[in-house]
Amino acid sequence: MDTHYINEVLKGDTNAFGYFIRTYQNKAFGLAIAIVKREEEAKDIVQDSFITAYSSLENFRNDSKFSTWFYRIVVNKALQFIKKEKRKDEVVEEYSILENEKTALNNAIRQLEKQDLKKLIKRVFEKIPAKEALVLQLYYIDEHSILEIKQITVFTKTNIKVLLHRGRTNFYTILKNDKIKKPY
Repeated sequence: MDTHYINEVLKGDTNAFGYFIRTYQNKAFGLAIAIVKREEEAKDIVQDSFITAYSSLENFRNDSKFSTWFYRIVVNKALQFIKKEKRKDEVVEEYSILENEKTALNNAIRQLEKQDLKKLIKRVFEKIPAKEALVLQLYYIDEHSILEIKQITVFTKTNIKVLLHRGRTNFYTILKNDKIKKPY
């Protein structure tokens, strides 16, 4: 379906690009906010990413999915924003999570209603480093594989696994220590 709209845009039908905005704006916003943590900046990044994608569409090579290519643009724009803001990732201590604690966490999460869960996840993501929030968002919420995450973020496979581990640990620690107010 994406290929059809890409061809239409390249033929000069600027309205056809609306398909991409409707299809990808929500996930793109989710990625941007996971990285920059601020709604207005995330909206600007998504808008800028769509402009970049539109103006660079003739460079899209079809060797990956359009969504992967586009999300990579979003991630790069968000990381550039952070770099400009000179924000640094927090130093995180490693925690080990017992298997029964993982099971308890998974059971607790399943019991939350979907809307409350989204609010809770957003609040936790605001408290963990941007790269960890990004990788958790891509892996668990957007259900991308590690290979797809590698293509979107240009992180190494090892780095992605480390960020997933740290992100899960930080996510669990924040929930366990009740550092955020639960939405219910």
